[in-house]
Amino acid sequence: MRVTLEIADFDEMEKLLSLFRTMKLENIKIISPQDDTKPNILKGNKSLNPKELFGIWKDKPRNIEDIRANAWDRKK
Repeated sequence: MRVTLEIADFDEMEKLLSLFRTMKLENIKIISPQDDTKPNILKGNKSLNPKELFGIWKDKPRNIEDIRANAWDRKK
């Protein structure tokens, strides 16, 4: 069995390790996160004009109840 714990504070990790030692658990493996991993962020396409989206529902106004009803209506 594998249990993963994510701990942000070093003191908390020491407390947990002492608890595990009192329980006589074996095969404890500590893996520290790699600091060099960064999210892959891409620049957006600046040629798109977001103003073209304005008013797309002007002829068919919607509210949250309509959106929810249509989203869960699987018979259509």
